[in-house]
Amino acid sequence: MSTAAPASVPRTVFLDVDGTLVTYSNVLPDSAVRAIREARDSGHRVYVCTGRSRAEMPETIWRIGLDGMIGGNGAYVEDDGEVLLHQHLSRAQCEKIVSWLRRRGLDFYLEANSGLYAPGTFRETARPAIRAYAAGKGAAGASSMEVDDVFPGMVFTDELVRDDVNKISFLLASPDVDLAAAHRELPGLVIGSWGGSSHEPLFGDASCAGVSKRHAIDVLLAHRDADRRQAVAFGDATVDIEMLEYCGTGVAMGNGSPAVKEAADLVTDDVEADGLARAFERLGLAG
Repeated sequence: MSTAAPASVPRTVFLDVDGTLVTYSNVLPDSAVRAIREARDSGHRVYVCTGRSRAEMPETIWRIGLDGMIGGNGAYVEDDGEVLLHQHLSRAQCEKIVSWLRRRGLDFYLEANSGLYAPGTFRETARPAIRAYAAGKGAAGASSMEVDDVFPGMVFTDELVRDDVNKISFLLASPDVDLAAAHRELPGLVIGSWGGSSHEPLFGDASCAGVSKRHAIDVLLAHRDADRRQAVAFGDATVDIEMLEYCGTGVAMGNGSPAVKEAADLVTDDVEADGLARAFERLGLAG
């Protein structure tokens, strides 16, 4: 991988959202908005590449002027409003996962492009994990944060078997044990984890086989006949490592984990310290 490229060569930029584009208090820095707009004015294309589903992408982010998105950690790809890929769980797979989680006593939520759906108990059961996650990322007001603060618009319902779910995230009571059980009981699905302030995860997740940010980037670049050697990826979390290593240039945020920084070509400042804009300037994308 290399950070060098002629300024005249159009680049394809992929941005993780939480901890990269926005702070863990969900604040979008003005400097990031300016940098992205300048990059696009210079002929570069900018996409978010995130674990969020489309329903979790507020208008404040779309108003920046993005070219599209990769969502659900690679389950969904959209370019200029055209859907290029949507790998979602079948109704039968959703039912199997939900039934297993209920038997195991692990609360959960469904992530679909239409919205986020959870049982009514999730507000209470998820509170400690939500606060631990926010505190670990240095979010303001973490100790009083509620599920509705993190997931505004989440629908609480008993109807939790659907055919449009990108992935299902679930609370972990005993991370190693629960994740091992998920791998054993849900064969053929991608089982991941996220949320720990150090190395211990707070949530597990389940999605379709074959879902990855790397595959989604390949789909988008092939559609645009673009070279991955001219692609730039930004991230801060373990799930971002594969795209940082796969793209021509990988950029780790200053608030990223040591493993993410080790995988990157360039380490910039924290998201709160204009890290994204500073890296755009260093790479000749904006400024």
